[in-house]
Formats: sequence, C-alpha cells, structure tokens
Amino acid sequence: MKKLILTLLTPALLAACVKSTSDYEGPKGTEKAWNDFDFKTVAPTALSLDYAADAAVYFEIYDTPPVRENALGTAYEKIDGIEPLYANITDAEGHFSGTAELPAYLDKAYVYTPNVHAQTLLTAEKEGGVLTASAAEEPAATALSATRAGGGYKSAAVTDDGWKTWLGTYDDTYGRINYAYKGDELREKNWKQLFNAANKVFDTSKACPVEYRSSSDLYLEKDAEVAITFLMSNTCWNCSMGYYYYDASEHPASLADVHPVMIFPNTQDGQWSNDPKTAKKYKGVDRGTAVQLMFYPKIAEGSMEGAKTVFPKGYRIGFVLATNAWGNRLPNFSGARKYRAATSDGLSVNDKGVAYKQPRTAVYRYTNAALDLNSVICSFEDYTTDQNFSDVIFTMKSNPVDAVVDIPSVEEKPGAEDTKKEVRLLKGIYAFEDLWPSQGDYDMNDVMVKLDYEKTFGDKGIYEESYLFKTFNNIAGLENGLAFTLGGDAASAELEFSILRPASKENATPAYETYTPERDGNVILLTNNVKTDMGATYKVTAKYASPIAETKAAVVKPFIYRTTDEDLTPGKRKEVHLPFEVPTGKVDGKFFGTSDDKSDPKAGRYYVRGNSYPFAFYLAGATEIDLAKLLDPQNEKTHIDELYPAYSGWVTSNGGNNTDWYK
Repeated sequence: MKKLILTLLTPALLAACVKSTSDYEGPKGTEKAWNDFDFKTVAPTALSLDYAADAAVYFEIYDTPPVRENALGTAYEKIDGIEPLYANITDAEGHFSGTAELPAYLDKAYVYTPNVHAQTLLTAEKEGGVLTASAAEEPAATALSATRAGGGYKSAAVTDDGWKTWLGTYDDTYGRINYAYKGDELREKNWKQLFNAANKVFDTSKACPVEYRSSSDLYLEKDAEVAITFLMSNTCWNCSMGYYYYDASEHPASLADVHPVMIFPNTQDGQWSNDPKTAKKYKGVDRGTAVQLMFYPKIAEGSMEGAKTVFPKGYRIGFVLATNAWGNRLPNFSGARKYRAATSDGLSVNDKGVAYKQPRTAVYRYTNAALDLNSVICSFEDYTTDQNFSDVIFTMKSNPVDAVVDIPSVEEKPGAEDTKKEVRLLKGIYAFEDLWPSQGDYDMNDVMVKLDYEKTFGDKGIYEESYLFKTFNNIAGLENGLAFTLGGDAASAELEFSILRPASKENATPAYETYTPERDGNVILLTNNVKTDMGATYKVTAKYASPIAETKAAVVKPFIYRTTDEDLTPGKRKEVHLPFEVPTGKVDGKFFGTSDDKSDPKAGRYYVRGNSYPFAFYLAGATEIDLAKLLDPQNEKTHIDELYPAYSGWVTSNGGNNTDWYK
C-alpha cells in the first residue's frame, strides 16, 4: 500500500517532504466513497440571558471560569490568560436573546461582566438547545425574617464612633431607613441611566483611573440644598455610610472633629456578586433610595437646634464609610472593622485605628443633556483593596446644580455612544496536512494557526475589527504559504496589515510592524512560507467610518497554499482548505479527485476523503494548551486519534459524540 501511494508523488514533492505518508486508515466503520462528515466543531447556539438589571450590561462568554475569589473571599479577581469566546451587550433591561457561533462542545458556559451594576459571574446551562443564564431573584433568596434575625442590631459607627442618627429612624434588623427623600427636585429620577456612566469609570476587573481618585471633599460655591441617591454596592460587607461638613477654611484634624451623621446604617444592597442569594437576606438599602442631607449649625455642641436643609456657601461636604459596622452581617464576614474610608485628606482610618492619607474615594460630575443628567458620582473603596473603587457608589445633586465645584467632569454629547467596548475573542486553531491531494501521516500539524478576533463595538455596531493569525513552529518539510479569504464589510473597507515577530536577542520587546501582504481581491496572501517568520502573528484590521451591524462583520477562511511544486500548472497553486470549502480561483483544479482526494467540483464538493481524517480542520475554542500534543515534536507522525483517543468516537458519530475530544 505504501509503495503504491509513493509512486503517485512526483520526484519534486518527494524531495520537498521529509516525512513519509501512511496507510493508517484510523477509526473503523467509516469507509465510504467519500466521507460526508464535515468535521465542524462550531454550532449556531441560541443564548438567553437575564441580568435582571436596570441598564444595559456588557458580557463575555467563556468555557471555563474567568474569575476566582481573592484570598479573603471578599471579591472576584480576573484570571489572566483566559480569552472569551463571545461578547455582546444586553438591552436596557439587562436581557439578551440571540444566536452566536460557539464551539459545539459548549453545554455549560460562564458569563462574565466587568460592569459594576450587574452580577459578575453567571453560569449558563444548555436547556433545549439554548444556553440560559439568569440573575433574577428566586423565592428562596428573600430577606431573612425579623423574627429569625432577632432584631436589636446597631451600628458600631454609632456605638463606638458617636455618629449622629438625627436624620430619622431605621429598623434594628436590617438598618432600613424611614427617612428616604421622596421629592423630585433633589432625587435623581434617572438614576438607572447613571449605571452606564458609572461603568465608563468603574470596572470590577481593573483599577479605577487615578484621575478620578480624590481625597477632596465637595466644595459649595453657593448656598445649596443637597441630597444623595444610592446607586449600588458590590461588597460582602454590611457597611454604614455617613456625611459631615465643615468650613472650608478650617480643615478638620480627625473624624471625631466633624461629628458624622448617619445616612445609611447598612449599605448592603443584596447584590454582592460572589453570593447574591445570601446577600439578599442581609439587604439594608434598595438601589435608587435618596436621602436629603441636613445642616446642623450647633452640631459641635451636640444640638439639633436650627437644623435646616440649606448648607452655607464656603462649606465642604465629606462622606465616610464604616466597614462592616452594621451588626447583622453576612456569614463568614462577621467581624466588625475599625476601617473608615473618608473623602477628606488625612481623615481615613485603617483597621488598627491609625489615620492615613491614601485616597479611598472616587468622584466626578457626569452630565448628559439628552438624558437630563447633571450629577456628581461618588464611590468608596472599603476595607479590602481591589482598587476598582466600586464597593459603594452614589450620586449627589444640589440646588442650584452648579453649587458644587472643583471636581473632574465627564460630559456626554448628544447621541454619544455610552457602551462602546474593546474586546479580544478566542476563535480557535486551524490544523493542516500539507500533502494534498495525497494522504499524509495525519498528525495534523504541518501548519497550525491560532485565530483571535478583536473588535471595538457598542449599541450602534462595530467600529473597528481585527483578525490575528498566530503561527507555530513545525517540522514539515514543505514550504507552505498562509492565506485567507475575506468576507463581510471588511472586504471592501480600507485595511491595515501588521506583523508581530517573536522575541529574539536582537529584538527583546517586539511590537507590531507595518506589513504589506499580497492581495488578490478578497484573497489575502499573508506569507508564501510560514517558516520565514515562524511563530509570527499576522494582523489585519478594518476601520469603519460609521459602525456596521454585527451581521456584516468580517469573515475569514484561512487556508495554506504552495506555488513552487513542479507539477503545478503555471499561474496556479495548490490550496488546502477545510472540508467542503470552496477554493479560490487560482487553485489548480487538475488535482481534484486524484490520489486520496475525493473532490467533485461539478457537485460542489471539495477537500473530502474516504476515511476518518480530513486534510484540514478548525478546532473552535482550542488553545495552545489544548493542542500541546500536536505541537510536541516528539509526536511527529503520530496519528491524531492516537494522541486524542476520543477523536474516533467523534468521527464515527459524525460529530454527535465526544465534541470536546480536543479539550
């Protein structure tokens, strides 16, 4: 058998190929004139997500958990090196329903968002062919009853620090206030719209930008009334929040000097991402709750006499967060903390009771004329330091609205894109056998290419997108080129090309360099020999003057080719594509239906064989770690089903079984 196959190869091809072919036919029971299995590893997958949110949510889908709890169990932290498979944005209520091309093995997915107002991680299970995930409250997650809780809880900020409780009363089980402001003038009626504004600054996976961090209190340039609206919290702690004020010409020396007044005894809103079902049982405040602040002229004397709603100009208003001060706390996070985060320089106190100067708050003014928004957004970083400054977020309005000055500003112009995001997605890995039309040794590693996709997108569509083709070292004897066909709106757009070469002694920190490949219409020839820049990443970018719809996004179909074989028709090339994929117009058609190839161009059938190995396949969601066996030189000439035993069951079931055989 082997001699017969060798006689079909030209002398030039034999000289170029250092590996021998094989008569190994692989899994039994698949012998046909041609195998009608398409070897596809992707499947259109319906998605149904419900964040039960009050604003749009940006989300990413993974096949493995992308976050883990930090050492204290207080927050999630992002795991480096894991790429999402898909990303999109929900509607304004946090709902998403659509279809995405995802790996066929994905029966369970992890849905992640860095948005501060939504649950960080959801688990999606495939039910009836639909990947479904929901953050909607379940009946079992209702609040702990007052009888069971026992009542009689207090805040250590009151009992230990002497905070005033002059604004009104609150219950002694959850600390829920009875003095919420119900008016319209100072309450932020459009508070849900501010979630998008907060997400532009705060990201649970990143540090808050330094320019928004501040140890400066809010300065009143005019006499003004002031109220705050609670937006959200995302913390395991049951904190207490208060305010204070002082003449700007006399900076206080300590928190005791400013006599804080309680606003919220318990800032837990029941939506802590790590365990929202438990957090709901200890909720002390609803999102959107507003409180008007009062000015007490004789507060230093311990008197409420002369209380009024108007603060004098020239005063500063500060805020303070007492970590875990409320007595009815989440299990496993029960310890009271001395930690106090204040907006004033030098007034914050660490857990040993020692004052320090590091900023623990962020503040900025957000305006959007189209949405009638002109509010100051403030946030706290509580006891643990994850640096995202999203543990408690609230907004402040004043009357007059311009009374508060001296803070950074973010202004959204009419029609501005509120939810634009940049993301890099893992597509998968292409693997090629290069002896077409003859059979190879089916180690499937002659050319391997990892495909990644980057896009900048928002509610209006895609603004920019890139495909990245990363090549891997191989020991194939032939000199194979790498190319792809380009579809979608990118085919007619202005394209930018660049290359990232591997690090070397001469170039220890490589960067992308401008690169000019050969182009023939919608066919891009990245290189005529992948060995020339082995390990390089080729990048093609399309930028759009106006955003395009997701349905018009770029589509790439990689293939390998050669133009130097002596048996080629002049001007033509040998191409290796995925099974059933139509080649380009430059392919030398005389090889179809010869040797091991069972193509029939008249029937529209290309790159098929009669047994259980394709000439090429695309492994959706595959990483370098998944395919380490194929990349290992010691496994050269070892058939793929010997390296991945579950492969055989996948092929013989036409993809019905063992869909995760390469994971």
